[in-house]
Amino acid sequence: MLDALLMEKAGLPAASIGVEKLVKTTGRGMARAHGIPDYPIAVISHLMGPLADLKDDHDVQVLAMAAAHQVEAILIGETFMYPVPT
Repeated sequence: MLDALLMEKAGLPAASIGVEKLVKTTGRGMARAHGIPDYPIAVISHLMGPLADLKDDHDVQVLAMAAAHQVEAILIGETFMYPVPT
């Protein structure tokens, strides 16, 4: 998150990805603290439990695709819906 914020402040497009619960708390707080309160953050669902508990390639692919669409939108300056359904 911090790397993405610092890159954006330096004029380099960047995207940060986080699990929903952390984006709503730590991610938003960090963005506010660095003067970019509306910084878009790609959000992945945490409904599957800890990321370490992903069962197979399909679970990983679902999360990756959800994040990829959001990251693309962030980098080209489009708005994405939050949270993204999984």
